[in-house]
Amino acid sequence: MKVLFTFGGMPHYLNAMLEKLQAKGADITVVSPRKGNATIGKGVKMVEEGAYRHLNTQEKKMYYGKSGFPALPDIIADERPDIVVLGWPYFLQVFFQPSLRRALKRCGARLVIREIPFQTPPYGQIRDYFRQHPMYDEGMRLLSTGKAFYLRQWLTARIRKYCYARVAGTLNYSTAAYDILPSYGVKREQIHVTYNSTDTEALWREKAAVLAAPALLPPSERRLLHIGRLVKWKRVDLLIEAFARTLTQYPDAELVIVGNGPELDNLKKQAASLGLPLRSKEENGVDGRGCVRFIGAVYDPKELGAYMNEATVYVLAGMGGLSINDAMTYALPVVCSVCDSTERDLVTDGRNGLFFRDGDADSLTEKILQLLASPQECRRMGQESERIIREQINIDTVTERYLKAFADFLRR
Repeated sequence: MKVLFTFGGMPHYLNAMLEKLQAKGADITVVSPRKGNATIGKGVKMVEEGAYRHLNTQEKKMYYGKSGFPALPDIIADERPDIVVLGWPYFLQVFFQPSLRRALKRCGARLVIREIPFQTPPYGQIRDYFRQHPMYDEGMRLLSTGKAFYLRQWLTARIRKYCYARVAGTLNYSTAAYDILPSYGVKREQIHVTYNSTDTEALWREKAAVLAAPALLPPSERRLLHIGRLVKWKRVDLLIEAFARTLTQYPDAELVIVGNGPELDNLKKQAASLGLPLRSKEENGVDGRGCVRFIGAVYDPKELGAYMNEATVYVLAGMGGLSINDAMTYALPVVCSVCDSTERDLVTDGRNGLFFRDGDADSLTEKILQLLASPQECRRMGQESERIIREQINIDTVTERYLKAFADFLRR
């Protein structure tokens, strides 16, 4: 089967997933922008090539205000794929570009939409949904306000319904799809929840080397860890606030922040204003009790694995990411809130982690203290995290779900 994907850029985890699909017999072609990555967050490291076929084409802001690939109809006509997988916002071209619909029809390609879904209200429930789930951008600027916003959402919902009516099925990261997509007319049997995964095979290979190598940091039984881009919606500021409160009960606790981004200076100033000593990567050998370590961006899998291996609890205080998967691979309990819904499929409250109330520093502090109070409970939850990754959500099981979905699409 020949499958054509569109992406705004190629993060390392997508590259690994596509290479695995190619190795399992799917003929993969990727269409991505010739320059830049308008739909990928700033600071996400991109991969330029893989074992699959990679086509670069012009991405531009279309007349309806979203990014698109004007040449996509011609590419599909030339490539003649069996399945075309479009994510947000590229699937909007199905509505706005009649030549794309014609190209799909002429080559008999099955149209598939791939998304979490995230910030997508059930059809007909726009106002209620955004009252309960306000929309923010990465800078934590409130977007879900004003008549213009709701008018755009109203129009988008109708365009979504048009596009979903033309799909063979969907590929989704989260079981939240079952709650949302049927309202757009998608049948439950058309919804394929694949979940999402980093390259767990590479992580497991590195883990053996990590366990055999000398430690990067001094020993600590109460080390909190965060990994991710330092942008506002990751809410690292909330984590630093909760950590400062944690120190009143556990003054030997330590916070390690791995990542870089536009909020780095602000976070350092916040920590200093709370009286928290700072440590840099160059001071890894220095005792860190009561300190915040700002490590910076780390892309080497072995080094990243070492920080996870030497942590006690993984904390994600804001918007999610695949860092939860990585932390679970290293047998860490997770403290997080429900943001994009993928967390619900990875973390079960009380089994391999704890959920706190979104945006609530008191609740976050309470959950951190609960775990730090019981090293035995941390180990038990961490073992459950690792089991979930080994048995349920890893690069092998995720790609198998993709292949089963592809087979179903071709039958329709």
